[in-house]
Amino acid sequence: MKKIILLLSLVSLSALAQKETLIQTYQRELAFLNAQKRSLTKQQKVIETQYGQKVRRAKVNLDKAQNDLVSLTKKNELLSAKVIEAERNLENVESSNSLLDTALLQGKVTLGFTEEEWDVFKGDESKISGILAGARGLLDEGSKVHHADGEFFTREGKLVQGGMIKLGRIASFGLFENQASMLMPVGLGKLKLTEKDLTHTLSQFKSGEFIGDLPVFLYETTSKGVEVKKDKSFMEMIEAGGSIAYVIVGLGILAMVLVIIRGFLLFGASRVDKKLIKEIEVGELNNVEAKVALRKTPFDRVVGNTLLAKNKEREARETIIHESILGELNFLDKFGAIILVMAAVAPLLGLLGTVTGMISTFDIITEFGTGDPKLLSSGISEALITTKLGLVVAIPALLLGNLLGGWSNKIKIMLEREALRLSNRFEKEVTHA
Repeated sequence: MKKIILLLSLVSLSALAQKETLIQTYQRELAFLNAQKRSLTKQQKVIETQYGQKVRRAKVNLDKAQNDLVSLTKKNELLSAKVIEAERNLENVESSNSLLDTALLQGKVTLGFTEEEWDVFKGDESKISGILAGARGLLDEGSKVHHADGEFFTREGKLVQGGMIKLGRIASFGLFENQASMLMPVGLGKLKLTEKDLTHTLSQFKSGEFIGDLPVFLYETTSKGVEVKKDKSFMEMIEAGGSIAYVIVGLGILAMVLVIIRGFLLFGASRVDKKLIKEIEVGELNNVEAKVALRKTPFDRVVGNTLLAKNKEREARETIIHESILGELNFLDKFGAIILVMAAVAPLLGLLGTVTGMISTFDIITEFGTGDPKLLSSGISEALITTKLGLVVAIPALLLGNLLGGWSNKIKIMLEREALRLSNRFEKEVTHA
């Protein structure tokens, strides 16, 4: 028992010793860790200080770099603007050189310098001086009236050598044998006598005795021909319109003839003796019956038929009146419908001519191209002239046709009114009887 107690005591002592040793070990370890903590904290502060310095230096460098970038960008923009301005100036210089070359070439051609004369001038300044001197001479020549001999075409187209009176470079007159007139350019520097005869006027002008206005034919240059526009006659216009134009003109003539015939017919139908109407109103039927016996006009025929039915019932008499008026409608409406039909057909024929003219124009374009406008004039003339003729025929035909139709309706109303008035007169007499 004692041994056991002793053994337990030893064990307890050993455990206490180990506990103290373990505590000491933990204390040493804690002290080491605290020392490490303090060292790391110190190192952290040093690193943070160094990092902050680097960040500040980096910010300063960044601000400097940004300022340098802004400055370089401004310099780049200025240089770009200068480059653009230099390119523009270069283009202006090239354009000016091109304009100068063009002006020199035009001056050379206009003033008629030969290659040998032109080669004498060395450099642009010399050429400009030469052109200015030539221009002054040209202006001096253009401001004078002078006589000279030259070539021109007669009215028959014959090239002759004759006398010329030149008004500067804008007008001239030609005198050859018994022909004297204004000259007009025909192209390639050639001139031709116009149709107007000025023999007496130019003789007085040449001798200095002329007083008054002198007709002139002004031109800008003789290198291009001038054609005097001639007014087309009616037949020439129809020929330019083609076959459809002849059809339209024929239709128009026929429409006008029918209008005239219809006008005469309606004029005859509208002729009514006013005394006869008064006699119908007062009841002098014997005189009325004698006057309408011949029945020359629609009024006579309707009134005559009404008089024949005076002894019949009212309904039968009115039926006869309406039948008589219906019988006159063919006469009163004669040619009315066909005139309106012609008025409607004429613009359609004009449209047909327009279509055929444009087709021929496109055929010419397909075959010859569009280089010469004169080749296209025939098709365009046909296209426009037929339209014009169609409207010229349609407008008066439609207007006159409607006017005659209104006139016809007035005559119908007059016939019905007078016949019913006569019928009412018969009804009153039957009632009084």
